[in-house]
Amino acid sequence: MSNFEIGIASAALAIALVAFLTTFGQLLQQYFATADGYRRCQRSVMGEWAVKTRLRWRWREFRFETLYTTPEIFMTSITPDRIDQIVIAGGTDSRLSTMVPGPGYSKYSHETVCWISLLHQLHLCTERGGFTNTPGISLPALIFRERSWDFQLPDVVLPLAICTVSDIAIIARRLGMRWKDFRPYDGSLKAEGHFHVMSSTTVRSLGIVMQYGYSWKEDWRQSYQFGMVKGIMKEREEIYMPTGAADCLGFGIVRGYAELYIPDFTLGTRNDVVAALGLLDASGNSAAILRDRHKSDPDYHLRTGDLVAMTMVMARLRGRSHIQVPAPSENMHGFSTSIHGRRAFRECLKKHIETCPDDTGPQSLMILASCGQLRENWREWEHKSLSRGAGFGDLPHQPLPVKANKLFLDAVHDEYDMATRWVVGHNNLAYRRILGAHIKHVILRDGGETEVQATHDPEYEREVLSYFLTWPGILQDLEDEHFCSSPLQSDELRRLYFDTWVVMLFRACCWGACHRFVPGERVPSQHYGSQLPVYIG
Repeated sequence: MSNFEIGIASAALAIALVAFLTTFGQLLQQYFATADGYRRCQRSVMGEWAVKTRLRWRWREFRFETLYTTPEIFMTSITPDRIDQIVIAGGTDSRLSTMVPGPGYSKYSHETVCWISLLHQLHLCTERGGFTNTPGISLPALIFRERSWDFQLPDVVLPLAICTVSDIAIIARRLGMRWKDFRPYDGSLKAEGHFHVMSSTTVRSLGIVMQYGYSWKEDWRQSYQFGMVKGIMKEREEIYMPTGAADCLGFGIVRGYAELYIPDFTLGTRNDVVAALGLLDASGNSAAILRDRHKSDPDYHLRTGDLVAMTMVMARLRGRSHIQVPAPSENMHGFSTSIHGRRAFRECLKKHIETCPDDTGPQSLMILASCGQLRENWREWEHKSLSRGAGFGDLPHQPLPVKANKLFLDAVHDEYDMATRWVVGHNNLAYRRILGAHIKHVILRDGGETEVQATHDPEYEREVLSYFLTWPGILQDLEDEHFCSSPLQSDELRRLYFDTWVVMLFRACCWGACHRFVPGERVPSQHYGSQLPVYIG
């Protein structure tokens, strides 16, 4: 064979090989094209989560099926609630486990699905909160959910994470957002705050799909510290206690103390407050008085700060300095929330013990000694002045304490626990009835806390003095009920009642010293624990 023929044959072979490879490539392309949604589950869309995207060959259908993995986000404790859950803890190990890059990673950051940014912000939020191994803590977590694109609706073009209505409400509040609209049954959810934005749309045959965005720019930091970013008002810092009891307050739900026979109740609306008084005061008089007050003044809101402090479990965690909790009602003023109220309680108790020694039992003397010890050891108990912006109900841009002295909080927590143990061991059955009598004779008395001045500009020194002046009426109400067949003599029983009442007020002071109510919109209580799915795009 001549060289010419060899060249012709080689050229023909090359052309045939190119044609074969082209045909084979077209064939492969046709088969890979059957993998619907595969290109929407790549790194440019899902970030590091794309490593879990895979193809599965369907022999009967002779096509590829796209399998992708997205997170199911939920609130949990350090004790695993679900198999294979990963806590969003903010550390390097947690970020690697959840496949969320650190703050310095910017590749695809503006193009990925929004739940990648949400996971990143949850890591930062948890990291700001400090230690994540504290018993009783509540943290966001996720589990991996592998899904098939075959079940993706035509209207959905991105892989979706999933959460629930209850958990997304808590997560938004933890991030510093306020709910402007929360109507999940109508498909409308809108929240914003601290540069976070959430909004929803309804997808037919699927449900609620949330969009999340974070608009902060690092270039703003220096100007924002001085409130100099045009068109943006500086918001006060919000770092809430990471506990389930604190989260419930964002729904207007108060966790009662089971050992004192106090059930859970809600304070989110005016009707809820009336129902709560009817629950705590079995006589029904308090609820009737408040209902009449509402009729005469449609804008009236009862002060409920003391009511929460007297009835709720301690929401704070030992060893933690966080003190902020969501306000469960509109008006959270109360003597227990103020250093002036705590000082007035100590002074009035001391005066009452000196003038009415027959009312005084041994526990009242111990409470007075505890107040004096806290006063001497910790300025935060009575003497440390807070700025005008540190109280409940001030303007949103004014400062509100985020943290307090951890040692002081633990010392007050110890006193709270000792007082609680005394009540549980001595007179826990009477505690709720004494609470009801206190509500009726003190909180809702004529000329008391229901007056306009007491509602908006309380004078705690005068009010706490009136508490002790009202004690004979409370005692008479308790004696008339004859609810306790006790072997104690009458004088001893009266002293026991007085001790229990004093302990109740002291526990409220301790609770108030460990918590700061942050005003803001609440989520309707019926949505707490709701498992209605919310998809995040």
